[in-house]
Amino acid sequence: MDVRPRQTAWTGCEFGSFSDVGKVRRRNEDALYADPGGRYAVLADGMGGYRGGDVAAEMAVTVVRSALDEGLANTPDRDEVARLLFDATRDANTAIYKAGQADPELAGMGCTLVMATFLEGEVVSAHVGDSRLYRLHETRLTLLTRDHTMLQEQVDGGIIGAEEARAYTYRGLLTRGLGVADEVLPDLGIHDAAAGDVFLLCSDGLTDMLDDQCIAAIMARKAAVGDIATVLVQHANDQGGRDNVSVIVGRLVV
Repeated sequence: MDVRPRQTAWTGCEFGSFSDVGKVRRRNEDALYADPGGRYAVLADGMGGYRGGDVAAEMAVTVVRSALDEGLANTPDRDEVARLLFDATRDANTAIYKAGQADPELAGMGCTLVMATFLEGEVVSAHVGDSRLYRLHETRLTLLTRDHTMLQEQVDGGIIGAEEARAYTYRGLLTRGLGVADEVLPDLGIHDAAAGDVFLLCSDGLTDMLDDQCIAAIMARKAAVGDIATVLVQHANDQGGRDNVSVIVGRLVV
């Protein structure tokens, strides 16, 4: 990672978001937030099979919102932004873990987390779990995060191929999540960004239903970001909607 100091300048980013329970689940355990000022977006997915997943997701988004609203107020430089995301993730993990320890009804709760801050010429991100961040530049879609799953580890280790992995109905167990242990290590990223680029934060309810080609085609539409978000979720539900589906679409203003 390039850690040379860089003065932060905010770019204009317009957001659209949509979250739906899907066609199978009884409740929506996803949570999301997009900053009205266009500076950042955050999304969390309550981990399936864990009690209190919806509580964990809401806690994660609340902690991150508080940290970023305060920490980004004084336009810190890029490296300070990265540290802020790192610390916010760790703080969210601690809050969820302690809440689970204190309340037997919430014991074992957890969630994934992905967040991105939109600076001039680049995006700084942090994530834990398998909620993803994508970038569409012109017609090219790039996945900017790496899933923290057993399946991804098998792909990285050469045990199964990437094509075989895409055919899996379920993506596998998480190897990292918020609230599962007293410490967590988020992955940080610094990514190029240009005017007109479209970014997508999403839960696995989207990517388990739609392949990258379909996602790219929808993101490339000349439409309002809110409409793109809605169509992505609708397509996931049309394909079966096995999980909650949540997306945030951000377009860098020209």
